[in-house]
Amino acid sequence: MPPARRPGASRSGRPEGRPGRGRPGGTSGPSGPSGRAGQGRDRREHPDRRSAGPPSRPGRSRDPAVERPRRPGQKPFDSQRRAERTASDRLTAGDRRTTGDRRLASDRPGGPRQPEPGKNQGKLRPSRPTDRPRPPGRRAEIQAPSWKPGPDARIIRAETGDKLGRFLARGHAGTGAGGSARQIKKWLELGCCRINGRIETFASRELAYGDVVEFSPPATDTEHRFDPRRILHDADGVLAYDKPAWLPVTRTDAVKSWSLTDILKAASASGELAGTDAGPSEIIPVHRLDADTSGIVLFSRYEDLARKLEALFAEHQVAKEYLAIVRGHPREEGRHRSYLVKVEARQGTERWRSGHGADAREAVTTWRVEGRIGPFASRVRVRPETGRHHQIRLHFSELGHPIYGDLVYGDRRDPVAVNRHLLHAAQVTFVHPDSGAKVIIHSRPPAEFAAAEKLLRKAKAGR
Repeated sequence: MPPARRPGASRSGRPEGRPGRGRPGGTSGPSGPSGRAGQGRDRREHPDRRSAGPPSRPGRSRDPAVERPRRPGQKPFDSQRRAERTASDRLTAGDRRTTGDRRLASDRPGGPRQPEPGKNQGKLRPSRPTDRPRPPGRRAEIQAPSWKPGPDARIIRAETGDKLGRFLARGHAGTGAGGSARQIKKWLELGCCRINGRIETFASRELAYGDVVEFSPPATDTEHRFDPRRILHDADGVLAYDKPAWLPVTRTDAVKSWSLTDILKAASASGELAGTDAGPSEIIPVHRLDADTSGIVLFSRYEDLARKLEALFAEHQVAKEYLAIVRGHPREEGRHRSYLVKVEARQGTERWRSGHGADAREAVTTWRVEGRIGPFASRVRVRPETGRHHQIRLHFSELGHPIYGDLVYGDRRDPVAVNRHLLHAAQVTFVHPDSGAKVIIHSRPPAEFAAAEKLLRKAKAGR
C-alpha cells in the first residue's frame, strides 16, 4: 500500500500553493504546475514517459534490430565480424610497437601477407629521379660532426662578461693575438674564431662562464699585390687572372675598399702589366666571383669586346667548372634545380634562398664527385648551367652538404678550421667572339685546399 501524502503536499512533493517555475503564483495550466510538460513530476511513477516524445533521428536508434541508413555505395555493416574476433587475434597493449597501434606484418595471424600468384611479379618500385626539383621550403638536414677543441683553446672563467673583441685584443686564447681593433674585426670576419665549436664573427659577442674560445688567425697576410705569375691568359684582348681569396673583383661599399680591378689598373699604369700591340687598353671585368672564391676571372681590354663577352655569359655560352670541398659524402653525380630569390641585402653581403616569386631566377647545378676525403668531406667538380649569385653554395647547403668554410649558408660547425669557403673556379671554356677560336683556361686549386684535405684525412669519426 503506497504511503499517504502529507497534508498540503502535491504529488511532486512541493507544498501546494508554492509558486512553480513556469508561472508566477503557482497557477497551473495544461502543462502542470511548472508550465512545462513533465517538469516537476516524479518520473518514477511514469516510466512510460521515457519512450514518449518525438521519435529518434535516423541512425540514432539503439535497437540492434533496426538497420542504420547507408550512403550510396556503402557496404552493409557486418555485426558478426566484430563479435567473432577472438582475444588472440586482437592486439594487446603489451604487443604494441613503438610505431603506434598499427599491427606489423609479423603480428597478423598466419604471418606476413603473401602476394597473389602472377600479380606484380618482377616489378620494381620506381626510384625518385635525381633531377626532380626539391619542393620549396624543404631542406636536407645538415649532419654536423662532433667538434673537439684544439690545444690553444681557452675556457672562459674570470673573463666572464667581456666582449669577444676586447678579449682577443688583450692577446688571450693562447695565441698572442693582441692587435688593433680593426685587425681583430677583420680576422673575425674571416671566420678565425670559434666559441663552443661554432664560428663567431661579431666582436660584440659577450662571453659567458664556461665558453670555449679557439682563435686561429691566418698564418699569411691576406693583402694581395700584383703577381705576374697569376696571369693565366692574355691574348686577343682577353685577360684571365688567377684571383686569390679574400679579394673582391670590384669595389664594395666598405670604407677603403680595394679590389682586383684596382690592382690590375694600377699595374697597367705602372708598366708591370704589359699593354697590347693595338695601343692603350682598359681593364674591364666581364663577370664576378665572390670575395672568398678563388680562381679564374676574365677581363676585357676593350669596351666593345667587353659587351660581347658579357653577352656570352648572359646567354650561358661560357662553360665554367669549379672545385669544392663539401661536408659529407654526396651522390657520385647529380643535378639540382631550383629558383632563387633574394631574402637579405646588407652592406657587403647578400643572402638568397630557393623559392617562388616575381623575381625568382632559375638555377641549375650539376656535379661529379672526384674523391672522398676521410669520413667528413668530399672533393667535387661542379658545373653551374646558370650563373646565379651564390648558386653553388646555396644548392649544396640545400642538399645537406655545405661547402667548408661557408659562413652564410653553412652551420659554422665544420670539424676543421678553415678561413674561407673552399670553392675555386678551376676552368673556363668559351669561343672568342671576334676570332672564333675556342679558348680553354685552367687554374690549379690554391694551397688552402691541400691544407684542408690534410686535416680532414686526419679527422676520425669518433672525435
